[in-house]
Amino acid sequence: MRPVPPLHTSQTCAKCGRADPESRPGCGRSFTCVNCGHEDDADHNASVEIEARARRTGGSVTNSTRRRPTAPSPVS
Repeated sequence: MRPVPPLHTSQTCAKCGRADPESRPGCGRSFTCVNCGHEDDADHNASVEIEARARRTGGSVTNSTRRRPTAPSPVS
């Protein structure tokens, strides 16, 4: 896993990349980008931005922030 600094991920638009505190009015659950109008759940938007940062710094699917099963699937 690759560590990613979380600074401003809750204020950065996962679609256009602009960071603006005004995109999180009242620090509620919603995210609305003041630049492009992208709307999403704030936590989901931040998680997409964190994964994008990990990939830009050399991350891959195997060390992404996506949750993976801890136990193998049963063989049919």
